[in-house]
Amino acid sequence: MLALEMTILDGLPDPIFFVDRRGLVVYLNRACETAFGVAGERVRGQALGETLGSELDEGLRALLGPPRGEVAPASLPSVRIGSSFWDVRVTPASDGMTAVYCIPSSGQQAGWPELVADSADAIWAVDGEERIIAWNRGAEEIFGFTSEEMIGEPVTRLIPPDLIEQREPERLRKALRELGSVRDYQTRRLTKDGHEVEVSLTSTVARNGSANSLASSTIVRDLSYRRQVERQVIESEKMVTLGQLAASVAQEIGAPLTTIGIVVENLRKSGLGDGEAEKQLETAAQQLSRIARLTHGLVELAKPGELRLSAVELCEVIDRVVELLEASLTRAGVKVRVSCEEPLPPILADAGQLQQVFLNLLLNAQRALESSGGGTVRIGAELAGGFPRVGRPLRQAIKIELSDDGPGIHPADLNYIFAPFFSRSGGSGLGLALAKQIVHAHGGTIEAGSELGSGATFTILLPVESDA
Repeated sequence: MLALEMTILDGLPDPIFFVDRRGLVVYLNRACETAFGVAGERVRGQALGETLGSELDEGLRALLGPPRGEVAPASLPSVRIGSSFWDVRVTPASDGMTAVYCIPSSGQQAGWPELVADSADAIWAVDGEERIIAWNRGAEEIFGFTSEEMIGEPVTRLIPPDLIEQREPERLRKALRELGSVRDYQTRRLTKDGHEVEVSLTSTVARNGSANSLASSTIVRDLSYRRQVERQVIESEKMVTLGQLAASVAQEIGAPLTTIGIVVENLRKSGLGDGEAEKQLETAAQQLSRIARLTHGLVELAKPGELRLSAVELCEVIDRVVELLEASLTRAGVKVRVSCEEPLPPILADAGQLQQVFLNLLLNAQRALESSGGGTVRIGAELAGGFPRVGRPLRQAIKIELSDDGPGIHPADLNYIFAPFFSRSGGSGLGLALAKQIVHAHGGTIEAGSELGSGATFTILLPVESDA
């Protein structure tokens, strides 16, 4: 650069600087030194991002940093550089350099980047090559990647492989090119730990974008919790319908069952039958008793008892259930290990119904372990993080995990184990359905996980009531 040109630029009141193809600062004028609080001699030859760190807008840093080809002219409103916000004009200069001209932004514009950065929804922006140039805090929270990890990465890094095979990125690009925006597109994206989250995407082509360079911004909303609530509502409606049907069936069975039971008992007392007949009557009485228990379970499923809420120490409930089943568990060769984080806050619950939940879970674990010669059940309780409820703020919850080292649950069965009458162990198939209904009545959730041959784990979340 000629000395005369530098003298002219030094006399301008607005900051102007140049970077080379490697993204290193070649020159900055005196207005830059004053506005950004940096010395020209110290910054020259360095990447601007190394000097200003977090005080440099991520989008501008990505635009000026390598790898890149020739920079197309672009206008970037309300860009943070140093401690201030600027309207920035980026233009190609001679010898492969890029000129950056900064004009102070208005006060109203200056607040907008911070509002976007702090948004609870994920917001990112991509350049024409679909590489991420902006990544806000909401995106960090939902997907687990920091902005340093994602800036410069292809946006396809977030797309599950099966959707890439189905050419979803191409379809989205075509829609953006033809329509200029895509609104509320529901799909799946990958988090840092490899899990998939259901999301809604709204993408808009950048104002300076062209048909050949589809730079765009995207707002992403996490739909996982909404889907969970929708599934719970559907399941609740199904359970209500099933319960009404079950109650009707139980009522129809009850009257003739009672009559048959009386007849069998009278025959047993009459002494008219021989030894073989007596055995058959005894078998009939046992089976009638089994049917009676089943119909009682149907009635409970249809209309579980009303919750009698009080302050409950959850660890005491668990200890009580383990004590009740101690003899039965010992005979089956099952050991129970209870670990309660202390101190746990009390929860507002029905102690009797929660006992029924843990009773059913322990009996299921006992059946599974007994068939494989015994084993160990571990029950842990600890204070968990936020627990979302519709219309209510995030609260604390107590997480209870009950796991065993038995044969596990077949993957094909995991979606059905809470369904009424589903059982692989010879039980009635109502225990887990009732447990789920009771947990949901307490505002909680219950989930099952298993790997075949490695046991099963049931995870329960119960909210901790507070004045918040």
